[in-house]
Amino acid sequence: MKKSLSHRLSLALPFVSLLSLPLALSADVFTGKLKGYGCASHGITCPTEKLDPHIVLEPDFVLMLANGEYALLPNLSRDIKVRYVLETIEVNGTKHPKFNAIKVDVLRVKQGDMFVTVWSQAEDDFYHRAMKTVMPGYLGR
Repeated sequence: MKKSLSHRLSLALPFVSLLSLPLALSADVFTGKLKGYGCASHGITCPTEKLDPHIVLEPDFVLMLANGEYALLPNLSRDIKVRYVLETIEVNGTKHPKFNAIKVDVLRVKQGDMFVTVWSQAEDDFYHRAMKTVMPGYLGR
């Protein structure tokens, strides 16, 4: 019986230590609006609405922070960013120490008085692994 209890404890200990890991490696939270890169880099506000034809001309979209600075979101595809342009978003991620870029772990969009998760790196990685399993010729990441 004692062996069984110690065996259970030895199995549980790694899981307990894993629970504390996110606290040590937690990412920062950044809140702002998605705007066109060209406009943000020139200090102007555009596009002005979601159906603005100017969106087509924007090569990328950035997170405009409350302090007036912007941050690139290089691991988010343009397709993801264009869906939420001009919306208030919140990202969990790691800011690059040298460049104004954030590696996004989770993207949330404000809906009413709360933020709803619309994309996560973990789900994206899972999707690509699943596609490679189902379709051996899959050329994604």
